[in-house]
Amino acid sequence: MSNILIVGAAVEDKYISAGIIDFTDRIVTGNSLRRKRVDPKGSADEIIEKWAECIKEVIESRDPSTIRLGIGIPNLIDYEAGIYLDNDPTRYGSLCNKNIKVLLGEKLGIPFQNIRISNVDANLLQGEVFAGAARGYKRSFGITLGVGLGTARFVNNEVQDANFWKLPFKGSIAEEHLSLRYLLKRFAELSGIEVEDLMEMKRYHPHAAVEQAFNEFGTSLGEFIEWIIQTEKPEIVLIGGQMESSYRYFFETATNYLKAKGIRTPIIKAILGEKAYVIGGGATWSDLVLPGQAQFA
Repeated sequence: MSNILIVGAAVEDKYISAGIIDFTDRIVTGNSLRRKRVDPKGSADEIIEKWAECIKEVIESRDPSTIRLGIGIPNLIDYEAGIYLDNDPTRYGSLCNKNIKVLLGEKLGIPFQNIRISNVDANLLQGEVFAGAARGYKRSFGITLGVGLGTARFVNNEVQDANFWKLPFKGSIAEEHLSLRYLLKRFAELSGIEVEDLMEMKRYHPHAAVEQAFNEFGTSLGEFIEWIIQTEKPEIVLIGGQMESSYRYFFETATNYLKAKGIRTPIIKAILGEKAYVIGGGATWSDLVLPGQAQFA
């Protein structure tokens, strides 16, 4: 398989990232990482075109028949068939009921059989297990904090989407309390100030409403992790996602809650940033590149 080139890609709410994966050193090779802005409200053609544009910059003039693409995509998808199932118009809803493997394969000149799709949040854990902070553990759990809430487990040498975003939690579901949307909404309720994003909200710090919203968020995160540890019994819990730059506002609140409950399971931070998602996408081809090996050891 020396002529096979593994490309990992990750679709976020407004971006796509892609790069070539070196399975020997478990890294994104050299300067291959690319990132493009995408309009999640765009037409299906516009979205696929942007995704393909980013990936084409990575593979350049290489023979498409040698490419194996692993791409992480958010929301509801039939991963095996490649059918996008989510109709949210603000988050790639124009792709609903369309076959991503076929559309992307046609744009790239890659057979659809050579494209694997997985959940982008699960790919965060997959990347960190394969090459980052969670490497070497046999049983771990990942939480991705961003516009929504992502959850994944690593067990039996396999990363699985846990789908705990919809878990009943505090009178609604977990995602309603553990997402960027919650923080912005709660800050507005407490302060009467509407903000566009987390960066704008943090500019008001040390406004009491900022501190209260983050404290509530951190406590909820601690409660959620407590339930995960009791239910999943992981060796570690890994936290990552778009809110990594805001850890100082809530991470200690969450871990202090767990300490007060007598929980000693390590809560660790992801270390690979966006590369975790790209590496995680590429790592879905581990069975091809590392056949018969403990691929995540």
